[in-house]
Amino acid sequence: MATESSDPRTRREFLRESSAAAAGLLSARLAFGQEPASAPRPNIIFVLADDLGWTDLGCFGSKYYETPHIDRLCAQGLKFTDGYTCGPNCVPTRAALVTGLYGPRTGMYTVGTGARGQEQFRKMTPVDNVESLPKGIATVADALKAAGYATALFGKWHLGRDEYHPSQRGFQEAIVSMGRHFKVRTDPPVSVSPETYLADFLTDRAVDFIERNKARPFFLYLAHFAVHVPHEAKPELIAKFKDKPAIGGHRDPTYAAMIASLDESVGRVMAKLDELKLADNTLIVFSSDNGGVGGYQVIGNPKGGITDNAPL
Repeated sequence: MATESSDPRTRREFLRESSAAAAGLLSARLAFGQEPASAPRPNIIFVLADDLGWTDLGCFGSKYYETPHIDRLCAQGLKFTDGYTCGPNCVPTRAALVTGLYGPRTGMYTVGTGARGQEQFRKMTPVDNVESLPKGIATVADALKAAGYATALFGKWHLGRDEYHPSQRGFQEAIVSMGRHFKVRTDPPVSVSPETYLADFLTDRAVDFIERNKARPFFLYLAHFAVHVPHEAKPELIAKFKDKPAIGGHRDPTYAAMIASLDESVGRVMAKLDELKLADNTLIVFSSDNGGVGGYQVIGNPKGGITDNAPL
């Protein structure tokens, strides 16, 4: 969001009003299929990181990782320190975010099968898990598209392919990343240089979408693969952190460089909004699907993981 504003409302007032308006608009569309009269129409941008821990941001106390743009977004808006996750895992989090439904409503509880580890060591019967978002469930993009918004997703979807692709679930534009940071692969395929870093590619698409839709309300879902493994980063950013002393147990220059690229992405999106004078009418939400757990899988562990009590 912009650093200066001519709007007499405070940023917190705008956030409260635009959040309520967006929620009201969505609930009305989903429940009745009609757009409420004279509803405010803020632009909506949702930036989702992958496996980013809450201690990895400056605004949450990190002294090692450098996140000036995310910190600025936090300082200008609202900081959420408590919440509930439908499932601290890639798929259930994403299903809940795009549908507003708990796992039992979507049938999406985990990645792949719920039958983890050796059967004799399981404490509960594995849950039946759905791997593609059922077609009968509306998404936030369906609702906003019907309300006249331009809708786009760039990045990780993880809720199904082919007929379950986001282009079939309300997103008018959708380029899904396919699980690597270099030698980028996408669905649908896009020609990309092998040296292109995925976070930069996705951000290029995001700012281009904002530019092309500056005259109408838009919903942008920028779903980064960073900072999910494999940990890969741009060499110049790794070099920046290589000699930085460890702080609080944090000392991985590659991981720090990945976070820096994620932060650069947020900065570029905010700069584009400032450039187009859209910041004062844009609601930006930044979050992570779940925190990463290093060393979770242990070779030879019959349960599948040290803390694994799947499906819980």
